[in-house]
Amino acid sequence: MSLFGSIQLGGNTLQAMQIGLQVVGNNIANAGTPGFVREEAVYVPAPVQRQGGLVLGLGVKVDSIVQKLDKFVLSRLVGARGDRAGAEVQEDNYRELESLLNELDDTEDLSNALTTFFNAVDEVLKAPGNAATRSLAVGKGISLASNINNLYNRANDLRNELNDRVYNAADEINSLTEEIQRLNIQIATAEGGDSSGSEAGGLRVLRQASIDRLSEIIGISVTEQPSGGVSITAGGELLVFEGQRRTVHASEASTDGVASGLVEYDGTNSPVSATSGELYGLYEARDEATGSFLSRLDDLAATLAFEFNKLYSQGQGLVGFDSLTSIEAVSDPVVALDEVGLAFTPVNGSFDLLVRSKENNLTHTVTIRVDLNGLDDDTTLNDLATQIDAVDGIRASVSATGQLQIVADSTDIDFGFSNDTSGTLAALGLNTFFTGSTAASLGVNDELKGITNAGKFAASLDGIGGGSGNAERLAAFLTTSLDAAGGATLADLYTQLINEVTQGSTVSQAVADGFRSFEGALESQAQAASGVSVDEEAIKMMTLQRIFQASAKYIQTISELLDLLVNL
Repeated sequence: MSLFGSIQLGGNTLQAMQIGLQVVGNNIANAGTPGFVREEAVYVPAPVQRQGGLVLGLGVKVDSIVQKLDKFVLSRLVGARGDRAGAEVQEDNYRELESLLNELDDTEDLSNALTTFFNAVDEVLKAPGNAATRSLAVGKGISLASNINNLYNRANDLRNELNDRVYNAADEINSLTEEIQRLNIQIATAEGGDSSGSEAGGLRVLRQASIDRLSEIIGISVTEQPSGGVSITAGGELLVFEGQRRTVHASEASTDGVASGLVEYDGTNSPVSATSGELYGLYEARDEATGSFLSRLDDLAATLAFEFNKLYSQGQGLVGFDSLTSIEAVSDPVVALDEVGLAFTPVNGSFDLLVRSKENNLTHTVTIRVDLNGLDDDTTLNDLATQIDAVDGIRASVSATGQLQIVADSTDIDFGFSNDTSGTLAALGLNTFFTGSTAASLGVNDELKGITNAGKFAASLDGIGGGSGNAERLAAFLTTSLDAAGGATLADLYTQLINEVTQGSTVSQAVADGFRSFEGALESQAQAASGVSVDEEAIKMMTLQRIFQASAKYIQTISELLDLLVNL
């Protein structure tokens, strides 16, 4: 090899070590940068030179600069992030539901409200003639209904928040796929369309950050293409392919009258597959966990309203009614009562109408038939009004809005009810305590509100004016087996509601912990390959520095020899 060839050899080495030092310096500078992947200069022998019968090397050169990562672990991390993110959404949702119930706190919760109400009803037994105790029971009933209303509204707000996040997820998916598409093009351009050569490390780190976030939203599969771009699919449907992408949108569907967002592909309107990730977690938390909670709360409120009212409506107060209008209206007064869209459906049976003369305190009892056996002409609201209107001292009619109106003929007459085997009084809202049929609509009858109306509280089974037989049944209602609930009590229904939330919370937390641990293990494996060790980089830097110095000394020596040769 000539002296000039030797100088070229030393120059190649100096250039390669400079690039190596630059790579090491970049690694050290980004040692604390989240998501940064350690880079490495790949050294290969420089091209050879033939001199006579000899083939001489020209030193070293940098073939490429590549990222050091375990692609198998990286692909598993994509799935692990989706599993963990979906589980955490459900975990957080159950935690919110638990906080709504407040079962573990000393503050007022639904359990306390139920107990307080039935304790107040029990107080009526101790002083049946005291209007104040009846007023207290009504007040506690109002508090109970308000508590159920508030619980429903707060849980519904939670559901609406989850639904809003579905819409936000669609926007974020579009933003991330657009970013990945843009970076695909930039990476392919920077790398010259050959991913086997030098890699655009900084651009790849930015793209991986977007992929990681996308994998947290929806379960995806990622495949790198020969050009350096990536293709991304969700449930077999293409989202991104190198420089192309598909957009999505959130459409609104309605289930049982409740609006629910659903993420779909633009153009085809087919749903985006959500088997993991936050979108899956949002669907599960909104429709299963929170939706089931709201449904069970509605069942609890409906059972409380109808079953309690069926007992309550058979009792009488200290005073009777001068006039009364049913709370519920029918869609058509000439259609059978079990087919007119009432929230609670009456059955075949009857009830007694008690008509009392206040002057001589004599009560006349008339049985009102409710024929709903489906064999002949079933009872309509008009039929019911006709039967009641035929009773001496009472007038009855159906209003234009489909409500039954009952009025005493004179101020000396008042009326009450008893022995309802049909559930018609509770279904129509005649002589009832609670109003409404859902957790959102539950309330207390206005006929009972205020100290002047407290005497109408139906505590008696012995007729208008006194007694506490009905109050005794009502006080025990919380622990009374209900045929409508399959033999369960109201307390059992509430316990089931609590258990469903607490068990769901325990399971979701365990699942989330498991996914977090698995993701953490994969992260550790990935960091072992991709993480920057400042100590290791410092050792590399010193090694490269020594090689650089030796090469410089080598060039200096060749230069001196060349000077000597020239001066000969």
